Amino acid sequence: MKKLKTDQQLKEAERKKCVALAKEISKTRDKYTCQFCGRKKPDVAIHSHHIYNEGCHQSMSADTDNLITVCFTHHSSSWNAKDPSFHKNPMEMADWFTNKFPALHQKLRERSRKTEKCDLFYWKKKRILLKDELDQLSNNK
Repeated sequence: MKKLKTDQQLKEAERKKCVALAKEISKTRDKYTCQFCGRKKPDVAIHSHHIYNEGCHQSMSADTDNLITVCFTHHSSSWNAKDPSFHKNPMEMADWFTNKFPALHQKLRERSRKTEKCDLFYWKKKRILLKDELDQLSNNK
């Protein structure tokens, strides 16, 4: 017998679908190019990094403005790499982001102070909006 998912499990599954769409949008928007060093896919693995983390800012987890496209090295390279990364040197990378994107930094900072109810309905609506945004980006290539 198949076990039914709880409301929390359904909500989290929908949120994860939204995050996947938002990451695809950020990579497409940035032409699969690392915003730190300029390297591109297929020469390097490209990731989307959350500026404000998902745990503390759940409503921002699928916000495309809250995602920056970076290569593997500048996202989460190993501890002995020479280049900084968001996971190894978070303060240094936060300073870089603030200096490179001051208006976006301010917008995200203000948004991070607001709380939003993130129920299943919120995520279902968000997924529709994200699909539309990805379709528009794909059609404008």
